[in-house]
Amino acid sequence: MPKLTTAARRVSRVTRWTLAVAGVVVVAACGSPSTTAPPSAAAARPAPASARVKHADLLNGISCTGPAACVAVGSYYYGTAKQQTLVERRDGSSWRVERSPSRQRYSTLQSVSCPSATFCVAVGSLITGWNGARWTVLRRSSPFDSVSCSAAAFCIAVGVTAADTPEYGRWNGVRWQLRRMPGPPHRAQAVALAGVSCTGPGFCLAVGDYSYGARARPAPGFRDRALAEQWNGTRWRVIAPIEVTGRSELSAVSCPTPRACTAVGATASGQFALAERWDGSAWKVEHVPGPSRTGYTKLTAVSCSSASSCMAVGSYDGGASGIAEAWQAGAWRLYRLPSPPQPEPFAPPAGVSCASPAACTEVGTDGGTLAEVWDGTRWRITPTPDPR
Repeated sequence: MPKLTTAARRVSRVTRWTLAVAGVVVVAACGSPSTTAPPSAAAARPAPASARVKHADLLNGISCTGPAACVAVGSYYYGTAKQQTLVERRDGSSWRVERSPSRQRYSTLQSVSCPSATFCVAVGSLITGWNGARWTVLRRSSPFDSVSCSAAAFCIAVGVTAADTPEYGRWNGVRWQLRRMPGPPHRAQAVALAGVSCTGPGFCLAVGDYSYGARARPAPGFRDRALAEQWNGTRWRVIAPIEVTGRSELSAVSCPTPRACTAVGATASGQFALAERWDGSAWKVEHVPGPSRTGYTKLTAVSCSSASSCMAVGSYDGGASGIAEAWQAGAWRLYRLPSPPQPEPFAPPAGVSCASPAACTEVGTDGGTLAEVWDGTRWRITPTPDPR
């Protein structure tokens, strides 16, 4: 089976999650004829229309400019309505939904970057921008899954075209310019650039993975390799990460300085989470403690508030439970994320942003939008609004 690109994997994740929600609803509605009591008059009344409509609310990316000032993006839909973009803003202790533009057909936002409180860029099926007062469309179509802005006049977004060619977009404050990036050293069957981080116009680092060899897994000839490319202000060059098992992928990267970048992901076999650190000249694999008795383990997002402090989030047991890994004092420490109260299918954490070592926020979905905050000691769930 051909390896999916980052965008296709994310669409697939949404589809699987939606089907899982539908399955839960069907099982709950059917019951067992031999054990179900006769319905009461109240039970016989039809459920409200809002309860019968299938829906999906997802937050995919987040960017925080302060300890309690964050913007999160994603998508939502109800029933047969089109999938629309979703933007939620945290100001203080509460979240609110903001009006955001959508296309006439499927629309979603995957990543957001806010270098200041008055400027943000979000990318997905389209590119939108925040000018301090409202969101507007900057580009009506986009192949990008990740964006990083160091200033209002400089952003880099990365993604993959339909032909599996890595591509980047550069924002100069007025318009977007789209260009191809150099490909991996092998002839790749699929390329995915999943994350990018920029410290300024002269340095960015993009990460992902690529595959080559036999198309069918687990054929002996199949290989899945981690990929990293560095921008020097003029061009991109491939800086190959260290291969741990011959099959690995990087999902996200954060660079507080050009000499302190942390990239996270997993081995393709899912045996353990992966973290690698770039010091400006070479990569180093770091030990990441994992939960005991786990299934597939993966880190999906990372944010470094300084060269010595990072927070990564992900999941284990095949995505059934969330984890966080904090980088402090030169080592990673494992934390478990609190479980959502409702018995809905859980999706792995999708994004995290840290304004300081004691102020991080992660987002995702648990049947609706989900946000959790870190205060330097523990994680707690913070309520997010329904986009309707």
